Amino acid sequence: MAATIVDPPAWCGITSLHGGWPVTVCVSDERARLADQVQYDAGEGPCLEAMWSGAVVDVDDDEAARWWGRYHDHAREAGIHSMLSIPLEGVDRRSVGALNLYGERPNAFTGADIQRAEWCARDATRTVAHWLRKAGEAEVRKGLEGAVITRTLVEEAMGILMAQHHWDAPRAFGWLRHLSGNDARRLHEVASDVIREATRRPPVLQAPFGLHRRW
Repeated sequence: MAATIVDPPAWCGITSLHGGWPVTVCVSDERARLADQVQYDAGEGPCLEAMWSGAVVDVDDDEAARWWGRYHDHAREAGIHSMLSIPLEGVDRRSVGALNLYGERPNAFTGADIQRAEWCARDATRTVAHWLRKAGEAEVRKGLEGAVITRTLVEEAMGILMAQHHWDAPRAFGWLRHLSGNDARRLHEVASDVIREATRRPPVLQAPFGLHRRW
């Protein structure tokens, strides 16, 4: 519902905090999952800002460049020109996550759009609170490990492409994203193919240093 408040529809994801970790619990478009994950890895971006500050964050890509340089590179490559993050607050006013919208048009979200997104966020808060009560540690840990493994594979594949073609990091990542069609699951597969072709062996599908907080 939140994704359709603008035309064309935004990419929407809902982030929750569990054990101090940000986790994307659902998306309307897999590109939103990737946009969320890049912020978690970089430790910066509108999603994390909304959760930390408890304030609505509505920015375009130029503002993102001033505030979050590392994240802005991904947003620009992904064709994201507007970002809206609504904090989700529990009954004790503590942050439990954020509703994140990514638009392909500059200044995509009007005041009326933000109000509708806030209505959606209120409904999402109840759903996330229920999920937090029901989700077991094993389930959450499995999701986190999957996200770390995907990011590890992508970074390894980027390093290979940069060495082979003398590319910089944004160009290497952009090439992977182009082949994957901006699909987070497909990005995992494309990165694995690059590693397999370069090393003549399957990639190592494990987080080599375990899980550590980075923000």
